[in-house]
Amino acid sequence: MVDMSALASALASLKAAKDIAEAMIGLRDAATFQAKLLEFQSKLIDANTAAFAAQDERVALLERVGALEKEIAQLRAWEADKERYQLMEVSPGAFTYVLKEAMSAGEPIHWLCANCYQQGKKRLLQADGGDMSFHYRKCHSCNARIRIGSQFASHHVDATSSRFLRRLTLFCIRYAALAGFQ
Repeated sequence: MVDMSALASALASLKAAKDIAEAMIGLRDAATFQAKLLEFQSKLIDANTAAFAAQDERVALLERVGALEKEIAQLRAWEADKERYQLMEVSPGAFTYVLKEAMSAGEPIHWLCANCYQQGKKRLLQADGGDMSFHYRKCHSCNARIRIGSQFASHHVDATSSRFLRRLTLFCIRYAALAGFQ
C-alpha cells in the first residue's frame, strides 16, 4: 500500500503553493513578490519530492507482488508434481519418494530424495555402488545416502552391480574351464 503520509504531504504542499500563488496576485512590492515566489517554488519542490517518494514505494510494492505471485505459481506447480510420487520404505528405516507408475507418462520410474522432497526440492537419488545383496542410492544435493535391501536390489540393479555380476560370472566360467570343471 502506498504511504499515505507521502500523498498527504504532496497534497499539503500543493495546497500551500496554491495559497501562496493567490497571495502573490495581490502583491505589488517586488521584494515581497520575490520572497513569495521562492516560497511557492519551495512548496512545489516539496510536492514533487513527496510524489516521487510515493511512486518509488508503489514500484517497490508492485515488484513485491510480482515476486509473490511467481512464488505462488511455483508452489502450486510443486503441489501438482508431488501428487505423482508416493513415499516408499525401500529398506528398514530407508524412505524415498517413488514415481507412481500410473503417473509416469513415459518418464522412467525414478526415486526422489526424501530430505529434499520435504524441502520442496525435486532431487533424484543416483546409483552409488553396492554388492550382491544391497546397493546404495545417493542424493548429490544434500548427500543423503540410502542402503537398499535385496527385495529391491533385483528390481533396481544399478550399472555398477550389473557389471560386477557379469565379471563375476565370466571369472567363474574361466576358473571352471581352467580347473577342468565341465
